Amino acid sequence: MAKEARGSRAREGGWGWMIVAGCFLTNICTRAVTRCVSIFFIEFQQHFGRDYSSTAWIHSTIDGITMFCAPLGGFLGNHFSCRSIVMAGGLLSFTGMVLSSFATSLPYLYITMGFVTGLGFALSYTPSVAMVGNYFHERKALAYGIGLSGSGIGTFILAPAVQLLIELYSWRGALLVLGGFVANLCVCGALLRPVKPKSKAADRIWDDEIAAQKDYVTSKIDSKNTELISSDLTKEELAHLEQNNCNNNKTIENQMLESLNLKNKSMDKAGQNFLSGDANLTCSCIVSPKLCRLCLCLESKEEFSFLLHPDFLILLVSVLFMAFGCSAPLVYLVPYALSVGIEHQHAAFLMSIFGVSSIVGNVTFGWITDRPFIKKYRLLNYMCAVLMEGLCCMVLPFLFSFPALAVCVVLYGYFDGAYVALIPVVVSDVVGPSYLTPALGVVYFLHAIPYLVSPPIGGLLVDTTGAYTSTFHLCGASYVISAGILTAAIVAKRWRSSKSTSVV
Repeated sequence: MAKEARGSRAREGGWGWMIVAGCFLTNICTRAVTRCVSIFFIEFQQHFGRDYSSTAWIHSTIDGITMFCAPLGGFLGNHFSCRSIVMAGGLLSFTGMVLSSFATSLPYLYITMGFVTGLGFALSYTPSVAMVGNYFHERKALAYGIGLSGSGIGTFILAPAVQLLIELYSWRGALLVLGGFVANLCVCGALLRPVKPKSKAADRIWDDEIAAQKDYVTSKIDSKNTELISSDLTKEELAHLEQNNCNNNKTIENQMLESLNLKNKSMDKAGQNFLSGDANLTCSCIVSPKLCRLCLCLESKEEFSFLLHPDFLILLVSVLFMAFGCSAPLVYLVPYALSVGIEHQHAAFLMSIFGVSSIVGNVTFGWITDRPFIKKYRLLNYMCAVLMEGLCCMVLPFLFSFPALAVCVVLYGYFDGAYVALIPVVVSDVVGPSYLTPALGVVYFLHAIPYLVSPPIGGLLVDTTGAYTSTFHLCGASYVISAGILTAAIVAKRWRSSKSTSVV
């Protein structure tokens, strides 16, 4: 994919809508299936006779490994082909689900459903989401809203279907059917056609730039030594000349590196992907093999320079708290509903309601934040969505009837869909489109630890207190703190800006 992305940018729309379809289906097969694992919670607990905390590790492991290995999916997608990586993830997820249907203990499920299936989901999820950003620029938020709404639609369809499969074929048969379902990730990967490389005219411009740099080096050597370099020089003369100009070449190499670096930065501002591999290697080797190695190091350093961006670091801290509140409420929503006397079908239907409302949140917030007068307030919309989701989470354990829970879940799902759709957009706004794939990998990686530990911690609180209230309140507080961190950062930034203006 590195070669394919070299200086390329797809035309808005077109095949990009098929990329959105691939992202949509991938979200159904990964995020929606992960959410529906919570429907198996009571089945696993009763079959293996374990407590809440131990059983919760199944869901937390698959969620945590998916996010923990998200940078791996982004890295492989950047250096190979998103299409092949997503298809490989589909095969791995299929294998994990099928093996899980033969489970004899919870540790067996930790490995097969948690590690194997989670790794397959990670390889499929990040590349499919990042590919949307390569095809859309003006309508990016809307495209992401539609693509990521697959998790909501999938939850709406799969939640009652999984409950029905459990009743008809037991949890083993249901997992076997889900294994065949997630194999459709291979079809999703087939839709991810790479962005077309640059045109021949653009390649000629690049070659002309290389030639210009070559002439620049030659002219520098001429001016320093007052000698004419010609193709008629013998090998001995060339060797003597190279030895005399060793120190001069170092200065020239540095100037050339600076020139090429400025070229990369200017293209990045224009919305282009980073120039990779071959082009930099060709330019570098014009001067010397040593410069070639320097350029490769520079390229690697530039690829991850977004990690030092202050705004991105603040966003990561906020995401860390937000991720802690994401996983546990979905894990314990169905068990909580059952604990207050709601029937199994109605309890599973709450997940469907959550899925439908998250679809609305995905699409409406995606469309709204693409409006010209709203675009500059995307981060504010994201903060409001996170804050409202936290408040809904805190209210939920005080509701004891299906209608009341349904209303709360509608609001909870709506704001969940809103923030999920805005995460890639906000990350792109902070780091730029050229860094989107690795930056998304880092953001999803940061979800890993909270996703891994929050369900077991929530289960421990349930085992200790005998109620779900503390679990939902802890998750809600995490959302509120996440929004508070971003609010404090924005206020501090504006205060410093106003202070510096008043001083001037």
